Amino acid sequence: MRALLALGWVLTLMSTGLSADHFRDGGFLAGAGILESIRIEPRLPADGDGFTVNLKGSWPEVINSNSLSGEKYPCFAVPEVEKVAVYAGNRVQLITNLQHDADLCEQPPAQWDFDVAIPASAWDAVDQDGYLLIEHLLSSGINMLTGIEQDFDMRFGTHVVPAWLGSGFWVSEARPYEGIMIEQQGSRVLFYGLTYDRDASQGDAGEPVWLMNSGEMRGGSTLGRAYRFDWPFDQGGWPVEMPTTSELLTENDSGSIIVNDYNHVRAFTKTTGHVSRYENYRRLVFGIDRSRPPVYVPPLEGGWTLYGFSDQETVFIASFQLLEGESSSTNEYGFASAGGDWSGRCNVTPLGDGECQIVRASDGTAFDFPLSAFQGNLAQGILGTAIGANLTGILVREPWRLPVEDTD
Repeated sequence: MRALLALGWVLTLMSTGLSADHFRDGGFLAGAGILESIRIEPRLPADGDGFTVNLKGSWPEVINSNSLSGEKYPCFAVPEVEKVAVYAGNRVQLITNLQHDADLCEQPPAQWDFDVAIPASAWDAVDQDGYLLIEHLLSSGINMLTGIEQDFDMRFGTHVVPAWLGSGFWVSEARPYEGIMIEQQGSRVLFYGLTYDRDASQGDAGEPVWLMNSGEMRGGSTLGRAYRFDWPFDQGGWPVEMPTTSELLTENDSGSIIVNDYNHVRAFTKTTGHVSRYENYRRLVFGIDRSRPPVYVPPLEGGWTLYGFSDQETVFIASFQLLEGESSSTNEYGFASAGGDWSGRCNVTPLGDGECQIVRASDGTAFDFPLSAFQGNLAQGILGTAIGANLTGILVREPWRLPVEDTD
């Protein structure tokens, strides 16, 4: 009942904050409310060349204070780069120091947006699969405050395509009485974590707690600010009317989703003791609409671009439009194309595992991929064509395209 009373008013209260321009990509050791993103320019650097990393972020908007002046901002200036280190076959590490400035305590929080030059030696840190891990450690000069890490595909640039999860409910075997709700529109993601705040040591029966998170999907991860809302009660146990923001907001922290595939994610909706605690979640199927495929079937309807690579050379590109899928038999689903030449076929078990094949009838071109390699907007697999067999195939949903040169 408490959650139902608060939900409508809370959504209205937070509608402006959800569009704030602060993002952070899948990280660890999250400090409360710190949001950040890591970018590289160009999006797909030439092999052996140096490139640029852009760091953008901010501290929490407000730090609660018991002083007479009320709420205060954090007393920090923009961080300064201390070190850029390349660890062969492992990662590139950026260390910055956050500068404390007492004169800034009454000013808006520190926000940063700056570039860091990365040497050509960074290519020594690219792993055997072509991925480069870039890690940013933000230090106070004494303690490491937060660490952000992001993977970049230095072969094909798949990191530029955001994962897509649509909307739905997710459950975890490790947390059988908890779960998350996800709603994604474009690259923006809103997700709720349902937890339970029972404290048996205090004889507390507890109650459900919703943590609301908002972020932007960057590649295969999103991490954004998390808010916990508690509706205050009077001494008689009745909810008070129209509480203030400070009465509702009891937590300003971080939440994250890392996409394993379209039906399986790792997520946390808060941090405890500055340590991110990811759990495995799978998409929950609670009802079947026989007029269309179940929610765990890959949503292949829409426009696609199919790439074929021989080593790193682009040797095949084709675009096509698939129509809404339909069930052909138990666990099998088909997708026709708008032009009739292309078609898709998937075999999917109820938990969301399986494989798909997309075929061009005119020449037998076939792209095969497992659902474990499908993240909603992108799939990787094997492409067999008339000009070459067993190419590396990558399927990308429009309007996104890989940052590679088109073949003639």
